[in-house]
Amino acid sequence: MPKNFILARNATLRQLQVFECIGRKQSFTKAAEELHLTQPTVSMQVKKLSEVLDVKLFEQVGRQVYLTESGSYLYESAKKILAELSNTEEQINRVKGLAGGSVKFSVISTSQYFVPRIIQGFMESYPNVSVYMQVGNRENLVQRIIENKDDFYILGQPPEGLNVESFQLAENPLAFVVNSKHPLAKKKKLTLEDVKYEPFLMREKGSGIRTHIENVFAEEDFVPNVKMVMGGNESIRLGLLQNLGISVASLPTLVEDIENGNLTVLDVEGFPIMRHWYLVYPKGKTFSIATEKLVELLKTEVKEFYKWV
Repeated sequence: MPKNFILARNATLRQLQVFECIGRKQSFTKAAEELHLTQPTVSMQVKKLSEVLDVKLFEQVGRQVYLTESGSYLYESAKKILAELSNTEEQINRVKGLAGGSVKFSVISTSQYFVPRIIQGFMESYPNVSVYMQVGNRENLVQRIIENKDDFYILGQPPEGLNVESFQLAENPLAFVVNSKHPLAKKKKLTLEDVKYEPFLMREKGSGIRTHIENVFAEEDFVPNVKMVMGGNESIRLGLLQNLGISVASLPTLVEDIENGNLTVLDVEGFPIMRHWYLVYPKGKTFSIATEKLVELLKTEVKEFYKWV
C-alpha cells in the first residue's frame, strides 16, 4: 500500500473529530464533554489514530495536553477537513430544504424563557427539521461564534470585534428583585444606599448581565454586598425564592414568580435599566432554508410572544 494512502484508508472521520476536539480544547476531559462521549472512548479513538500513523499525537505535561509536532500537522488538516464537511452538509441541507435538515443555535440563559415558545410552533409546522438549542452565558456564546459552532445566536449585546450581523429582537429590563417576604418588599422609593448592606446574589463571571450591572454600579460608585456568586439565571431565581438575598435580574425570566406574588420588584431609583436581546450571526453565513425560516420567525414574532409591561 502506498504510504501516502495509509491515513485516508485507515483513519475514520470520528477519530479525526475526536482528535480535533482534543487539540482545540487541550483536554481529553473537555473533549469528552463536548462530544458527549466517555473519556475512555475518547482516549481509545486517539490511540487508534496514533497507531494508524505510527506517531505520538499528544504529550501531557502535568494536567495540560499539548500537540506534538506531528499532531500539529494533523490538527491543521483535520480542522480543514471537518470545516469542509460541515459546509457540504449545510449545502445539502439547503437543497433538502424543509423536507429535512437541521437548525443549530445557541442562546444566553435569559432568552431560553421565550425562545422555546416560538420554536415550538416552528417544529409543529416543519416536523422533519431537527432543532438543536444550546444554552450558555455570554462568554460561552462568544467562543462558539469564534469557532463557528452554530447557525445563529441570541445574546444580550452583539460582540465587539467580531464580523457579525445583528438584529434587535426585544427589550430585557433588569431590576432589583427580592423575596416578597423580605422587609424591603413593602418599601417604596428606594435608593442604592438603601440596599447597600443587603446580601447580594451575583451572576457568575462571563455573564453579560453581570458585566452590565457592574458597569452601572461603577458609574454610581456603588459596591454591592456580594454574598453569593451563582451560575445562571435559574440559580438566581431559586436563591431569591429561598430569600438568600437580593439581586438585579432579568424581569421577563421571573415574570411568573412576580405575578404569583413570590417575588417583588423593588422601586430603586435609576432602575429598571433597559437591555435588549439580539439575534447574531457571522457575516457571510450560509443559511439552510429551514434556518432562514426560523430566523424570519424570530425577527417577526418575538415581540408578539414576549411583552413586558
